Amino acid sequence: MTLTNKDLSAIIQSHRADSLGVEDGQLSNERSVALDRYHGRPYGNEMEGRSAVVSRDLSEAVDWAMPAIMRVFTQSGAIAEFSPVSEEDEAQAEIETEYVNQVIMNDNNGWMVLHDAVKDTLLLKNGYVKHWWDESEKIEEVEYQGLAIEEAQKLMSDLDADGAQVEITGQEESQIETPMGIIPLFSLKLKIIRKIGRVRIEAVPAEEIRVSKKCRGYLSDSPFVEHVTRKTRSDLIEMGMDRDFVDGLAAYSSRDTGAQQFSRNSVSDETDTYGNSSLDKSMDEIEFCEAYIKVDFDGDGVAELRKVVTVANEIPDGEEWNTPIPECAITGFVAKRVPHRHVGESLYDDLGDLQEIKTVLLRQLLDNVYMTNNSQTAVNERVNLADFMTSIPGGLKRIEGLDPVGGAFMPIVTPSIIADILPVVDYIDNIKESRTGISRASTGMDPDTLSNVTKGAFMENMNRASQKVEMITRLIAETGVKEMVLRVHSLLIRYQDKARVIRMKGKYTPVNPQEWRERTDLTVKVGLGTGNEEERQRKLMLVSQLQQTMLAPSGMVDAPHAFALFSDISKSLGFDMPEKYAISPNSPEYQEKMKQPPPDPAMQLEQMRLADAAKRFQAESQLNEQSERLKAENKQREIQMQLELQAANDKRDGERETMKAIHARELDELRMNLDKYRIDEDNRTKIEVAMINASSKPGMMGEVMV
Repeated sequence: MTLTNKDLSAIIQSHRADSLGVEDGQLSNERSVALDRYHGRPYGNEMEGRSAVVSRDLSEAVDWAMPAIMRVFTQSGAIAEFSPVSEEDEAQAEIETEYVNQVIMNDNNGWMVLHDAVKDTLLLKNGYVKHWWDESEKIEEVEYQGLAIEEAQKLMSDLDADGAQVEITGQEESQIETPMGIIPLFSLKLKIIRKIGRVRIEAVPAEEIRVSKKCRGYLSDSPFVEHVTRKTRSDLIEMGMDRDFVDGLAAYSSRDTGAQQFSRNSVSDETDTYGNSSLDKSMDEIEFCEAYIKVDFDGDGVAELRKVVTVANEIPDGEEWNTPIPECAITGFVAKRVPHRHVGESLYDDLGDLQEIKTVLLRQLLDNVYMTNNSQTAVNERVNLADFMTSIPGGLKRIEGLDPVGGAFMPIVTPSIIADILPVVDYIDNIKESRTGISRASTGMDPDTLSNVTKGAFMENMNRASQKVEMITRLIAETGVKEMVLRVHSLLIRYQDKARVIRMKGKYTPVNPQEWRERTDLTVKVGLGTGNEEERQRKLMLVSQLQQTMLAPSGMVDAPHAFALFSDISKSLGFDMPEKYAISPNSPEYQEKMKQPPPDPAMQLEQMRLADAAKRFQAESQLNEQSERLKAENKQREIQMQLELQAANDKRDGERETMKAIHARELDELRMNLDKYRIDEDNRTKIEVAMINASSKPGMMGEVMV
């Protein structure tokens, strides 16, 4: 007997009440605490007047792990590759790989989807991605004028072939005279409705997912998975639900919001504390749930997977709200898998206790610094308490009496514990590094790492430290990314019924998923870090040398082998399109080139002779040109040297004439000085002679004396 909507709703509610992730359950509460620790919120044990700092170890670990994990998935441009099952399948597998990756990364915001899912996985034990085929209508109104009847018929035929619904909203007819006679023309106003379908993927918050406790790993094996969210009454009516049914549904209350959803908000402003607006009923939010449940709906004794939509715990009428499906539309991610369990472990499970211990140590350290810089003082009744209660740099302290002030107060010295706490903090950091694999060396925070070790030892330590991060990346790839890519591939096969042209390796290639087949051979590209990538490049270059020296002389290396090695080297260097630099042996261009007849040996010899003559002529021309250029340069250099020599001679002649003039002027000055000296000496001699003569005549001496 077929189940009624009421019975099916009761089954879903029973599964929901006993599921993982239900509000106020242990898993939900642990996720709420993890989000609080990530945001650095208070623990609730803070004391007034004491330090309330919170260590951010979880935030640091998650934020340092994210770039490495995201780079692994996105640096190559393709997050996954489909493996060919035969030699003939290589080209097709490559096309499917390119198209599926384009749908994920370009048609959808694949980078952000991966980022949100991976971050939820590291923080909250599990991350979730939802994938589905979305069909929407695009309505456009266009007007065509002056169409002949054949053109109008072709237009309508093309629109019909395109699957568009056409409604003629206006039509006018006119006529024109031509040499062929009168031709009728039509002006049309059309309303064109096109259905657009595409694959949609989005990261779903972990608090919106309910999973059966019987799930042992992949959600595809779970008997019950549910996505719980909210939609407005307007959204439900637009989705096709009956308005009377929607108006009778109970509105969602903000009191029903769980602690995990509040903890996700980075600021309190993001919290909706007012609930639904009573002023506009169309914007009332209704609980909207999509359940993927295995249930015997038709009463044949075999449970089938069905997608059942419930709104406010009621199932709308209509098959579109209760339909069988081939697979669950949600993929779960796990960073640290617990065998035989869906719920994994998060970085909070590794760091929660260490973050709390480090928070206590940091608070005690800061309290000690505060007490050291603002020490307590023991006082007696002589002091002015108001002065001692206020600490002001350079302030005055009043003390009564004439007795020494030292007896009125005494500072209480707080010993510093910095030297004791810092080694403990460093010890906690070392434990954190060993638990997570995220070290100061791998994050570039330790400047002494490279200066104290050789490159080989450093790379070995880096690789050993990154093994845990690589393990996390591999688990995310296997549990989440691989499943997501396969589901997208399956959706394209099931729903895309038209070919699409994509640009692939610089060429435009038509892609029709209807011609594909289901695949299970999928390899997720998980890199091995920078050090291992350098090692891979070195090994590829070694293989290249071995090809040239050992295999090529024996004829054991053909064009496909050489191009395969060239392609691997190019990709290891970060160039994803080696066809830009060489022709692939599998390309039509190369095949066409190989079909051309080999050239005549005599013609080849003549071409080689002509080429050699052309090279000799070019070399001789270059030599002659170089010789003439050197001669011209030498001539110019000689002229320049002569000019410089003449200038130097002119300069020396000028200097010589100047020196002669200076010497002549100095000689004239000496002569003048000598003549003056002679005159002065003659005059002095005459005076002395006159004085002597005068002294020898007494009468004259007396006269002179009188």
